[in-house]
Amino acid sequence: MKVNDIRSKESVKRLEAFLKKDRERWLAGRDSFVRVKCPACGGTTAKETIDVRGMIFDTCSCCETVFYNPRPTQQQLKNYYENAESYTFWAKHIFPESEAARRKGIFRPLAARVGKYVKESKIKAGVLMEIGAGFGIFCDEIRKKRIFKRVIAVEPTPDLAQRCREKGLEVIEAPFEETDLPAESLDCIASFEVIEHVFSPQELIQRSNLYLKKRGLLFLKCPNVKGFDFMVLGKEKAGNFGLEHINMFNPGSMSILLEKNGFSVLDIVTPGKLDADIVRNQILDGKFDVSGNPFLKRVLVDDWEKLGYKFQRFLADNMLSSSMLAVARKC
Repeated sequence: MKVNDIRSKESVKRLEAFLKKDRERWLAGRDSFVRVKCPACGGTTAKETIDVRGMIFDTCSCCETVFYNPRPTQQQLKNYYENAESYTFWAKHIFPESEAARRKGIFRPLAARVGKYVKESKIKAGVLMEIGAGFGIFCDEIRKKRIFKRVIAVEPTPDLAQRCREKGLEVIEAPFEETDLPAESLDCIASFEVIEHVFSPQELIQRSNLYLKKRGLLFLKCPNVKGFDFMVLGKEKAGNFGLEHINMFNPGSMSILLEKNGFSVLDIVTPGKLDADIVRNQILDGKFDVSGNPFLKRVLVDDWEKLGYKFQRFLADNMLSSSMLAVARKC
């Protein structure tokens, strides 16, 4: 799978105009931003502070989580996501045009992986909830497997919530923090590319713990800030870094966050498929120079057809991809 399969260059170019407006709206509220502790370990000291396109990030001295600090309040974030023009563009253009590729390359394998963990853990597969269901593809795929009796999609962005309804999904149109469910009513919770966006990751994990039955499973997918494209390109150039991604974990800090909030970690893997292609595209577009790095030039340019897939497989197999999946069980 390649980056262009899930977001074409033309769509990304059109998206930039909406992102610019959203970024201006985001930064206009910075006088009301608030300082926070490390979202993983609660640390209060930073070993590094960087400015990424006007956004200030701290790197925790204890667990090396990278987080936006100060950040918008929870209400500011809610208002942002309800009105973000870029999300409307995703819902109306990028997701529809790339749905088949995303379904085949991302969400069908993800549903199969979730099903495998559920089977191996021998839990009752009654109700699964996905936090931040987006276009509803994962919920649709896991529903097709008939593993769960009920699948619930939580999606606060109006255009995306409507897309989920059009797939016949049961939808809660609200931020997860505002949902009100009975305690211990869910068997599994899945959340893909969400925790990096929320004001309080700890609140997300604690609420998940409240809603899950004992030994229930939590699946979290998010960027790994110690992954290949972040490490090679640097945070200033990595496209997955910046606006909206305010909590950037690594495998160690994700384990800390889960374990201190009542979960035991069953597995953390980095099954990403796009790191090498992301860096290669930066090279081909003249945005990243590898003339002084013959190894990367050979793997990502000269012998790409021969080595590219194998290199990406190496990254995934050795916890070096920038896409991370954590699987945890409620204690």
